[in-house]
Amino acid sequence: MKFNIRAAGMGLAAALAMTTGAQAATEINASIWFPDTHPLTKYGYVEWAKTLEAASNGDIKVNLFTGTALLPPNAHLSGLQDGIAHLTYHAGTYTPTDLPEDNTLSILGFGLRDIMTPSFAVTDFFMNDPEMKARFDSLGIVFAGGYATPQYTIMCAKEVKSLDDMKGLKIRMPGPVHAEWARSIGAVPVSVPSSEMFTGLERGQLDCASNAANDLKSRSLWDVAKYTYNIPLGVYFAGWEYAFNKDFWGDLEAGQRRIILDTISDTLVDTMIGYVNAAEEALAEAPSHGVTVTQASAEDLAATNEFAANIVRATAIKEGTERFNVPDPEGLVARFEATLTKWEGLLDGIDRADAAALKKVLKDNLYSRIDAASYGN
Repeated sequence: MKFNIRAAGMGLAAALAMTTGAQAATEINASIWFPDTHPLTKYGYVEWAKTLEAASNGDIKVNLFTGTALLPPNAHLSGLQDGIAHLTYHAGTYTPTDLPEDNTLSILGFGLRDIMTPSFAVTDFFMNDPEMKARFDSLGIVFAGGYATPQYTIMCAKEVKSLDDMKGLKIRMPGPVHAEWARSIGAVPVSVPSSEMFTGLERGQLDCASNAANDLKSRSLWDVAKYTYNIPLGVYFAGWEYAFNKDFWGDLEAGQRRIILDTISDTLVDTMIGYVNAAEEALAEAPSHGVTVTQASAEDLAATNEFAANIVRATAIKEGTERFNVPDPEGLVARFEATLTKWEGLLDGIDRADAAALKKVLKDNLYSRIDAASYGN
């Protein structure tokens, strides 16, 4: 039997090609400090990683780290800058000095009641506004996608059925405008990370916590907070759902960037829908876990909406000037408000549960217009 040198050579070449191809897959080390059950993790990262790998035919893979496996919550900017992670979620209120414009604009979330409009508007503004692009460039990161939460509400370890019941209570608040609202009703605002809500409620260091209602389930708050006063306290959108290390992004091919941006565009919609559903499901399930859910009275709603209408914008400009040292906070707010108005128009009449329609609007009016070859360079 003769040994076929040519056939053996071809076989070796094929094997080498297969090995080289396997080694050539781009791997993204991604970190989000929420648990796997949280909507921003479940839909925004776990499901997106599968979608991205499929869309790239295995050329791009995600090594996902959740919780504090790779980075603590407040290190998701510095860890990204240092290249410990190539991609992260980050809550911008943890790093106000690094993200002064972001923190200024996040105050406006208190007065917003729709999750889609701000999530799309923030993404658009942060990807296209020259001032914001310069900010991210100076930090050495590339913004790739925003988010917003469902309405924040109040979850308490003590019985609360009205705003009057909150007088004197220690309430975890996510930012300055929420703290101002708490003081306006006679409560005591406490600033702690959302990751510390459970222990704070459990140990009596907090009487209540303000966050999206899905945390009753995704963070098991219903084990320590048996009373929810379901009053809308706006959305939270500080930071980002997706931002890349600039050097890592710079090494990606234009085609890889295009696939990443396109899959993020679709996943952003799925994540927002999943987030809203998770909050609604948690509220529906809460009574079976011993939680009393009370809907806000018309009087309390009116008072909270009046606060939002009269205080929020002025607070954003004041904080932007005095706390965050933004050169022109009023101009910044006005530009962002124009972007919000733009997306209110684009989303007018679209069912917020119609994923296909929402994906088309977002991709047609934002992501498809981003030049993958030059963006972030």
